[in-house]
Formats: sequence, C-alpha cells, structure tokens
Amino acid sequence: MTETRVVFHTEIPNSYRAARVASRLDLEKRRAITREIVFETPPDPTEGWRVGMIVGPSGSGKSTAAKALYGDSVLRRPTWDDASPVIDQFAPCDFAALESALAAVGFAAPTRQLAPYGALSAGERFRVELARTLLEAPAPVVVDEFTSALDRPIARAAAIATRKALERGVFDRTNRRASLVAVTCHDDVARWLEPDWLLDMRTGRVARGRLRRPSLEIAVRKCSRALWSDFEPFHYLSGTLNRAAQCYAALLNDEPCAFAAILQCEGRRGRRRVHRLVVRPEWQGLGLGGAFLDALGALERERGATLEIVTGAPFFARRLTRSPLWRLRNVYPHGRVQRHHGRRSQEGSHGRAVASFEYVGS
Repeated sequence: MTETRVVFHTEIPNSYRAARVASRLDLEKRRAITREIVFETPPDPTEGWRVGMIVGPSGSGKSTAAKALYGDSVLRRPTWDDASPVIDQFAPCDFAALESALAAVGFAAPTRQLAPYGALSAGERFRVELARTLLEAPAPVVVDEFTSALDRPIARAAAIATRKALERGVFDRTNRRASLVAVTCHDDVARWLEPDWLLDMRTGRVARGRLRRPSLEIAVRKCSRALWSDFEPFHYLSGTLNRAAQCYAALLNDEPCAFAAILQCEGRRGRRRVHRLVVRPEWQGLGLGGAFLDALGALERERGATLEIVTGAPFFARRLTRSPLWRLRNVYPHGRVQRHHGRRSQEGSHGRAVASFEYVGS
C-alpha cells in the first residue's frame, strides 16, 4: 500500500515573544519548526466504498490527513439563515428525495423541519447539516469531528442512521454516488458506522473490511399516560391523548425511545387503531418506529384483534407498503373525516393526504 507524507515547515518570526519562546529550543530549531506526518493512503473513492473513517487522539493529525487526501472538501460546511426554516435552505431538488434524505438521517418530524437552525438541538443540527452536506457537496463528503458534540448513545444512533441511508442510496444523484469520510477522536462509533476502511492515526495504518454492527433490541412495555408529556412535543399533530388509550413504550437500554397509544375502533369489534405513535428525534432513522409498530401488531393479534394505523408520513407509508406484515387498505388524497359517537372528531385527517394499513402478520 502506498504512503502519504505531509511535511509542515514553520518559520519562526523575529519578534520579542517568539524569540523568548524559541530560546528554550536548541539551535537547530530556533529558526524553523518542521513536523512530518506519514500514513498509509486509504482506498481511492473510485473503488466504490461508501464510508471511510479517520480516527486518532487530539493532535494526531486527523484533520491534516483528511485535508491532504481530500483538499478543501474537509472544510465544506453549509451556512444557515435563522430567519428561515431549515427545510427552505436546501438546494433545489425533488421534494420526495429531500423528504427521504431527512427521514433517513432521523430528521423527519415536520415541526422540526419548519424550525430555524438556531432552534435545533445539537443532535438535530448534526443530522440536518449532514443531510444537506451529503445532498449538495461533491463526493466524498468529509465530516470533521464526526458526532464529537453528541452524547455517545445519540452518536451511535446517528452513525447507524447515516450508514443505513448511504447503503440505500438515499443521497445518490445522477452521476454522483454519495460517500462519506468521518473524522473523529471517538472511535466508539466505528462499530456502528461500519466503515469500509479505517485509518488509525496512532499507527498510520489502514484497516480494510467492515466491522460487524451490534444488533439493537427494544423491549415493549405497557406504560403510564404520564410518559406522553415527554413525547408530545415531537408528535406532528396537535390534540391531547385520549383518556381511553392504552399506552406502550419501546425501551432501548431501559430508556424510553418511542411511545404508542392504542384505541378500540368504535363500532368495529376486534379492531383497534394506533392513536399516537412517536419516536424521539435522537432515535429516529434506525427503524425503531417500524419495529415497535410490528411488535404492537403482533401483540394485538395474539389477543384476537387486528391493529390499524392511518399515517400521513410518506416515508412511514412507504415502509408499511413494503412490509409483508402490513396491508394497504385505503388511500385518502384529501384526508378523511373521523367520527366519535356519531359526531365529527377533531382527530380527523381532513385536508391531509393519508393512507390506512392493517396488520396481517407473516
């Protein structure tokens, strides 16, 4: 394998302070400081890899190596206008493709897409910035300090969502195959990002071959209605939680990551419907919402009931359409009116395109 060599040569200026500091050095170093970084050259982007990774402790030369390999792309970061919602600040493209890209990185909540960049959390900023960069910048996209500002569990979730999105080609465009180089001092995300190659700046060596990503297991438990208050801000519809709803939580490492409420379908024995379903933003993009819903469908079937759901989220409707566990019942381009005790309910989807599905099992 070939090597890349980067040499820094810094002339010491003839100033009072610089001279005082330089006086502590030997004579050879008093005029200039030279530093050399040598490392194995990673595979070329033309080899078709999706994800590369450069890791190492602070000061090991990660950013230097990235810039030597990929030039100014390592410095490319989008700018944001806090006077506009983030959804309006992406370059012109097919809206369905944009929605898919945002959903893929776990930024699917309409209420957050309509917020300005300054109102987003650190995790949301990372996801929306990553989506925009992967959509707009030339490949490979180089992200310095990848997930460094995130809590580690959230960083792992972001890494999984990113890898899955790249594998599915969500960010690919005509004559452009999206790829990513993650530069970070946190090598704990390597197992979750599954890089095709990894350059460790501690040794200067490149390791090829994807690591095997650990599996994620969620536990589904009945929960108190009080938990809804932690999820309500992230639900895309207004309205309160029905008093008759039976509530469930999906737990990941004993932490609630998703919430669901289920109601009996009025006048339809043996039919129950999803009243609320929310995945917290930091856990979106992993497929937890779909797995949670599948588990609820199986649970209701064991009890002799059929679970139904009406959704207006395009990415979620596509997921259910592809799943053999769910059957598409109806599509309502202009929504539908829902009634409760013969009267029009406030929960109807009038004015919103929705699709209804029912759980049929395997």
